[in-house]
Amino acid sequence: MLSVLLIVAVCTAAVLFTVGYFYFKSWFATDYSSEEMPLLAEVTRGSFEHIVLEQGEVESSNSVEVRCEVKSRAGGQSSTTILDVVPEGTPVEQGDWLITLDSSALEEERGRQRIMVNTSEAIMIQAEAIFETAQIAKTEYIKGTFVQEEKTILNEVYVAEDALKRAQLELQSAQRLLAKGLLTDLQLEAQRFTVAKARNELDAAKTRLMVLREYTQRKMLTQFTSDIKAADVKSRNEKDSHAEELRKLAEIEAQIEKCNVLAPQPGVVVYANVNSGRSNEFILEPGTPVREQQVLIRLPDPSQMQVKAKINEARINLVRPGQPVTVQIDALGDESIQGEVVKVNKYAEPGHWWKSTSKEYATTIRIIDPPAGILTGLTAATQIHVDRCEDVLQLPIQSVYETDGRTFCLIFDGAVWKTRKISVISTNGKTVAVDEQLSDPLDVGEKVVANARRHTDKFTIPGIDATVAEERFAETERLQAAEVADKDSTL
Repeated sequence: MLSVLLIVAVCTAAVLFTVGYFYFKSWFATDYSSEEMPLLAEVTRGSFEHIVLEQGEVESSNSVEVRCEVKSRAGGQSSTTILDVVPEGTPVEQGDWLITLDSSALEEERGRQRIMVNTSEAIMIQAEAIFETAQIAKTEYIKGTFVQEEKTILNEVYVAEDALKRAQLELQSAQRLLAKGLLTDLQLEAQRFTVAKARNELDAAKTRLMVLREYTQRKMLTQFTSDIKAADVKSRNEKDSHAEELRKLAEIEAQIEKCNVLAPQPGVVVYANVNSGRSNEFILEPGTPVREQQVLIRLPDPSQMQVKAKINEARINLVRPGQPVTVQIDALGDESIQGEVVKVNKYAEPGHWWKSTSKEYATTIRIIDPPAGILTGLTAATQIHVDRCEDVLQLPIQSVYETDGRTFCLIFDGAVWKTRKISVISTNGKTVAVDEQLSDPLDVGEKVVANARRHTDKFTIPGIDATVAEERFAETERLQAAEVADKDSTL
């Protein structure tokens, strides 16, 4: 009976405790929410480093693009098929094999071209023979045929002159015999005809000699010279044609050699894949057709690495070449890598329709002593060391409230809210450095409101009443919400 009463008493006490807990809990909660307590932080003093934080991508400053150097062929062959390729990520040295392209069509073309080369060589040899024959024919005529014909005609002239002299002597003898009455007039007349015939034969021989020397020789030399020039032109044309055929054959041989792609420098193999999500994407693998001058592989030099980071326009004026940088790469763990800003682009990066209107400027950061295992394409967090101040007052960046070109913070001493005007020297995204000479007095250890923008009603700023402060607070909240939404849509 006692145990039953004990159980009943415990159950009753539990019910009363539960009812009382929820009743008093709601009462205390309503009382506490009547005034939200701000988040507080302390004013500190120490070394301050202004750092610009940005994400970037690792790349090589000495990267060579390996392209398809096989030209498009006649007949509509505008692409070449990949037969085999070295695995991605393989370290290679200069001259190592990378890709084998299909060369079967080129080998068939090489066979046809060799036939063309042999044919053009035969024609060239014939043309050279004709040219040499024409030169020999001219020399033969000058030193042989012409001399023989000239001597033949000269002999005819000599015979005609001798015959004319004999006829003239016989005519004189006939005239003496006629005077003695031994010959008749008819016989004398016949002798005169003999003299005239001999003279005509002599004139004819001399005429043939003159024609030979003055006309026939010139005509034949002109013909021989013309034949030589024509044969020379023909020979040179055939030589040029043969040289062109040889050039084509050599080009085909070179194209066949280029089907075996070798590394132009040491590096790590990175496929030049294009994953755009569209129909024109490219994946490097056996069986893929490639066109002339298409990038197939990139060979970044792992000893010369850099990070390309895009700096927002609000912070780009803080970044300058020569500034030290601390780089952290997730793939390499917590190891910090030292770098240096080497280039800041003067023009903003091209924008996209899905991104915000905020401009970004590409900044190149050289990695000093790249560690083993670093690869292109890795995401890197960069900390650009812009400025460093020693022994300076510091506040959390959330404790700063800016309005009308003036900057304030809110101090809480346990009972009173005090507004202090401050002048910011620099900021690193987490804290701000305060210029003590241009700011209201601040002491190390004082409590400062860490979420100042949520408590603008507690600020006492000359020239701004509470209503205006609340309106500005609402506008600030709206702009922050819009910025967050913009970033979410970009991601």
